[in-house]
Amino acid sequence: MLIEFTFKNFKAFRDEVTLSMKGSSFKEHENNLLTFKSDKLSKLKIIYGGNASGKSSLIQAIGFVKEFFVNSNLLLESSKIRVMPFKFREKYLDEPSSFKITFAKNNKKYIYSFSCTINEVVSERLDIYYSNKATNIFIRSNTDDYKFNSDSKLLSDIKTKNTKNKLFLVTAATWNYDVVKPVYDFIVNDLVIIGSNTPDNKYSFDYLYQKGDYEEYKKFAVGFLNDADISITDIEVDIKKVKDTNNSEFMKILGVLTNNNDEQMHAFEEANIYNFMFKHEVSDSSAKNSYFLSLNEESLGTSQLFSLSIILFYAFKEGKVLVIDEIDKSLHPLLVRHIIRTYIKNSCDDVPSQLIANTHETDLLDLDLLRRDDIVFVDKNFDSGVASLYSLADFSPRKEENIRRAYLIGRFGAVPFIKE
Repeated sequence: MLIEFTFKNFKAFRDEVTLSMKGSSFKEHENNLLTFKSDKLSKLKIIYGGNASGKSSLIQAIGFVKEFFVNSNLLLESSKIRVMPFKFREKYLDEPSSFKITFAKNNKKYIYSFSCTINEVVSERLDIYYSNKATNIFIRSNTDDYKFNSDSKLLSDIKTKNTKNKLFLVTAATWNYDVVKPVYDFIVNDLVIIGSNTPDNKYSFDYLYQKGDYEEYKKFAVGFLNDADISITDIEVDIKKVKDTNNSEFMKILGVLTNNNDEQMHAFEEANIYNFMFKHEVSDSSAKNSYFLSLNEESLGTSQLFSLSIILFYAFKEGKVLVIDEIDKSLHPLLVRHIIRTYIKNSCDDVPSQLIANTHETDLLDLDLLRRDDIVFVDKNFDSGVASLYSLADFSPRKEENIRRAYLIGRFGAVPFIKE
């Protein structure tokens, strides 16, 4: 479970901001909360703000941390780090961008932080709470200065395998230092980023079939679509290998794309093609009949929900932190609301899952659905270009207040001010 994410000097965010998942003392909608020891954590954070306010920058900051973890070992010593500092003041271009993530895994609390420029990792630190007191595992400062508080001989040896532009924690995990592996696993596998610049493509239908989860998934997907008032009663799938499609023109194009490389051609030929058919039951005056539509015959909204269903399935089955840029894209407001309700219903303490999403869909600004601390705003100062992050709870709105109307008239900020 994510507890807090803190960062600064990244894209629109010059100053340090924190996205906190900690629940406040409000008593409403306690089913919107998860429990970690004595703490209450939000199942979801819904982020609002005007266009170009920094909503996507917040998602991209989380995505950058994951991307850096995934790619750290692939960097050559001369490679640049793909960090994006605040660009509206020249001095910030050379200052480090910093990131800190606090999370719970395996009933332990972890705090991991690092700062970097495009050329090097400047600092790095890991603390683990085996009890109520933090245990420091390592501290990295001035790029090459390391302090180890345990396993110093082993970590000193791993240090020699690291370079200035790589994360030491990733290097340590690669060299099988078990203490840091939960951190690596959480950031690489438990954080799932959808949209933005770092799309997460792990949860494909190939993954579903390799895991043997299709029948369980199909039950979830049909229920999810039916609850959204889409008349799909069953899903059938026909699976073929690319080589069995007998499409000679496609194979010629494949040859050009792979430069006729035998190994790459074989990999493409053995890839699966999934043809999904959706069963609809409709009634006329005399009888009920069933008809099948292919995915490309379904509406864009249905296709979006179907694509999202596999990610939601694994979010609830395996306990993920799902981060979505523009959750309302191509969806009716009531379908977005349905996704939120599904999340609240299915996430639980046994398999905790959390949702962080930005949106312009104001129908979610409803205190009958969300807690006051579930709603977050991003606003950008017009003169300085600096984005800020704050919660609806900071305004102490009344439970019966129409917060959608209050937001649209600008009471909470984070809306565009149309000059005309």
